[in-house]
Amino acid sequence: MTLTRFAVFFAAVALPGADGGWLRPVRTFADTLLDKGLDNYGPKRTPLWAGVMDARSLTVPRDGVPPPAGVRPHDRALGGSNLYHDAVTLQVFHVLTEVTGDPRYRKAARAYQSAFLDLAQNGETGLLAWGEHLYYDFFRDEVAIERRHHELLEWTPPWPLLWEVNPAAVERAIAGLRFHYYADDPAALYNRHADWARAVHQKPGGQPWIKHSGLYAYSFLFLYSKTKQQRWLDWALGAGDLYWRHRHPETGLTLSCIGDPRPGARSATSGMAYLAYWLHKASRLHPAGRPLRDRAVAYLRAYARYFHDARQGGYRASLGLDGTPADGALLLPWRFAYGESSILPVGRVAAYFARHEKDPAFLEMARRIARIAEKTPVPDNASAEAIGFALNLNLDLYDLTREAGYLDAARGYARTALEKFWLEGPGGGLFIREAGDRFYEAKTGAGDIAAGLLRLHLRAAGLRDPGTYDWSF
Repeated sequence: MTLTRFAVFFAAVALPGADGGWLRPVRTFADTLLDKGLDNYGPKRTPLWAGVMDARSLTVPRDGVPPPAGVRPHDRALGGSNLYHDAVTLQVFHVLTEVTGDPRYRKAARAYQSAFLDLAQNGETGLLAWGEHLYYDFFRDEVAIERRHHELLEWTPPWPLLWEVNPAAVERAIAGLRFHYYADDPAALYNRHADWARAVHQKPGGQPWIKHSGLYAYSFLFLYSKTKQQRWLDWALGAGDLYWRHRHPETGLTLSCIGDPRPGARSATSGMAYLAYWLHKASRLHPAGRPLRDRAVAYLRAYARYFHDARQGGYRASLGLDGTPADGALLLPWRFAYGESSILPVGRVAAYFARHEKDPAFLEMARRIARIAEKTPVPDNASAEAIGFALNLNLDLYDLTREAGYLDAARGYARTALEKFWLEGPGGGLFIREAGDRFYEAKTGAGDIAAGLLRLHLRAAGLRDPGTYDWSF
């Protein structure tokens, strides 16, 4: 049997029946990860979850797995674990326990959280071996230190879940973010990279990309909300102020990377929407973060005003700070890859703002982006993450509007997700990273699909309060 035929055969027997059955693949995925995907490799056994698995043999390969399309070979957790890749999946496990009454899922998530803090935190810097580059190697029983660089990813750091199991470790991890900066000064510039193992500030000349300022502001404000130490509020407001100082005085647009001479860095991009998102999420952690909320709303309003191209029916990939098009490119829905953005996360950001700000302009923005995805045929090479984001965007809109069309669309994306990315055999099932593939890779959107399917189950079960759980990314 060829690999493609194997995938099609097992996907076919796993699809939900006419009644939905959305919970079954989520539980099967979770059970498979816990039964076959824990760190039972090398001399030391740990409760960490594998970042890559062979979905056919249900084993954790050490090497020999080519990267999926759009993923750099050195940005993966092959043969090990990167908890940041599981940020959404961890939340799914906690909700699974509430939904099913089975304590195993939350217990396993907490064990993973606790062990990762114990095993993957550097004693000098406090930084965690996670994110864009680092990971914990199962076979060597140590951090893959040759990766060296600490860098956060484009998901909200799961600080609340980690705080539940080890507040002191989280405090050290967030405090360590200061080593990304050129100086011990909240107003300083930073480098998106920091040395995981060396407690030194970065030399000027790095790349302080816009999204990282939002991630840092969220992290520092989280720590302030827990400790009430003024220094962390100062760091949060400093991170949130950095790109505000570089806005165009008339448009309110800001550049993508301060000090980088490349044209793309001097343009405004969808990074503005990400910055708005994390600043707003930070502001909700404590009333002292109110200035971050005001800036977040201003950023997203500027994005909504200037980036939408009504003539082409989409959102531009970049603009000059004066609002003029940098080129004719639009953000498309269906690919997520290094250096390539999708419009779907911006739609989810808009839906998040519509929920919390009650602003119809943000709701219309989210609706418009959902329509763009609906009108754009899903290609054969659509990424799992993209389908997961489309599924969750339509559920976000259903929660906001209670319009049945969005629930129908979500069901359609869920069926597409299962047809393309669900692989199940006698020993268990996993979400694979690409259609026709044989590998699960946490980095590529399995958690987003699982979250969307679980949300569909909750709707089918009659849960009406969309604020019961946090489904943000």
